[in-house]
Amino acid sequence: MNWTFNDVVAFLKQHFFIELAGRPTGHRFYKGLVDKVFRQVEVQFHPNDKTITPRSLQHDIIPKSGIPAEYWKRYGNGDKRVVYKGAEKF
Repeated sequence: MNWTFNDVVAFLKQHFFIELAGRPTGHRFYKGLVDKVFRQVEVQFHPNDKTITPRSLQHDIIPKSGIPAEYWKRYGNGDKRVVYKGAEKF
């Protein structure tokens, strides 16, 4: 799947991440609680459904989220209901 900014944000929100307030820039920051650890993920805003590079996902967004890559892949392959049990509301 080619992930867009909106795809990444939808996945993070499904895992109880919230957007942090701040100055409007080209990056958005999201905070979540995964495996009892607070995580902060930076997502570069891409307008017009421009895709985020696989390298950014693999080396930045996925590791910082704390959610195993397997769940990201399942969501990207169409399982939009997948939720990692270690993600929780805070």
